[in-house]
Amino acid sequence: MSKTLFVRRCRGNAAFTLVELLVVIAIIGVLVALLLPAVQAAREAARRSQCNNNIRQLALGLHNFHDARKKLPQGSYCFDEKSCGWDKGYYGCPNWFMYLLPFIEGNSLHEALELDKRTYRGNNPQAILNKFYPGVSCPSDPFGGMLSHNRFAGSGCAHGTHIAGIPTDPSSNSMGASYVPSAGPVCPGPVNDTASYPLKWADGRNSQDGVNMGFRSLGAPGMFAGGSKAYRMKDCLDGTSHTFLIGEQLPEICAHQMLFHSHAAVGSTYFPPNYHNIQGIKNEANHFADPVALDAETGFKSEHPGGMHMGMADGSVHFIADSIDYATWVFLGARADGEVIRLQ
Repeated sequence: MSKTLFVRRCRGNAAFTLVELLVVIAIIGVLVALLLPAVQAAREAARRSQCNNNIRQLALGLHNFHDARKKLPQGSYCFDEKSCGWDKGYYGCPNWFMYLLPFIEGNSLHEALELDKRTYRGNNPQAILNKFYPGVSCPSDPFGGMLSHNRFAGSGCAHGTHIAGIPTDPSSNSMGASYVPSAGPVCPGPVNDTASYPLKWADGRNSQDGVNMGFRSLGAPGMFAGGSKAYRMKDCLDGTSHTFLIGEQLPEICAHQMLFHSHAAVGSTYFPPNYHNIQGIKNEANHFADPVALDAETGFKSEHPGGMHMGMADGSVHFIADSIDYATWVFLGARADGEVIRLQ
């Protein structure tokens, strides 16, 4: 009898009490709370590594293009210079990425394009629309990838008729540009903003010279211009390791910076990195209503905490912190300002 009671008591003591169960659950919750930030940080580190590699591959492709053609691709260029609104043959021109395709394993898409026509004419819409192109979208950007042309309503490219889209189908999609070439410290429009950014170049010019991103043949101070002006590596007098070539962009904030779009197809270092955060521009819903939105759109930006990746003209890639000195940022954007800035 006593033996039976002893066995029953042992079995009863083996069970968890409610308090013990709650303590175990609490401990597990604390461990998860401690581990979750580490897991998120590890995932972001992996995304940063992939983004770094994307830029490196594009920079390598640009170098291969330069080796073959003895110059970098044009920001955008049309074989016809007929007027198309105010732009004088600017909207709908094939851009730098379309010319670069054969040098980044994009031969099939390149062969399907008609580069002697606007992006919304001939076979171009069929080749571009609703086609996802891998390796050119930042994994940290939740809005990267395919974007609707309806987002152009109210802009200079209303309803996407001047991008790759078909005028009767503004709801079509194409790739947003997560990476764009650097035009250096150039303004997106004909503005005089020296009160906000009074930085002077070595020869006395203001950093906003070369308006409208260097469209048509105006040129720009960086390694690229928004129009037909093309530069060579030997034009980089400050040194290829001291000059930006390409960097990150958030296409959901900058409506015009689409992968196959010619309007503002380049980025500017005239505005500080992640300038949209300074101005409070968080999404495309309000970017046309805000007078500083075009500034926030055009500057380089990313969803990486604390900064963004920038590819240099020598092919290297660096993570640039938001806290970088503004003058350093500007000088790194210009190819021949006489200021040789070395990144640590």
